[in-house]
Amino acid sequence: MSEEMNAYMSRPTQNGDKRLPRRDGHKGLLPSTWLNRSLRIEYQDGYGVAETTGVLLDVFPFGPVLNIAGAKTILSWDRLCLVELTEDR
Repeated sequence: MSEEMNAYMSRPTQNGDKRLPRRDGHKGLLPSTWLNRSLRIEYQDGYGVAETTGVLLDVFPFGPVLNIAGAKTILSWDRLCLVELTEDR
């Protein structure tokens, strides 16, 4: 099998084939299918555990970016208690 064909191989076809390359980059904690969908969020703030709803705009290594009450809000992963997809209405 040629090297060019190996680059597009989804899995090794026989014993002795080269190992597939490891996936590089960030592996998100939230599914990409949740982008632009409503979420119920519980997080810890200065007063204890708070709960709100928002729309997931993007996910970064430091945490998710949400639209909460019309404002872009960044929540740190270490502050999150629960992130749950809400039903579409």
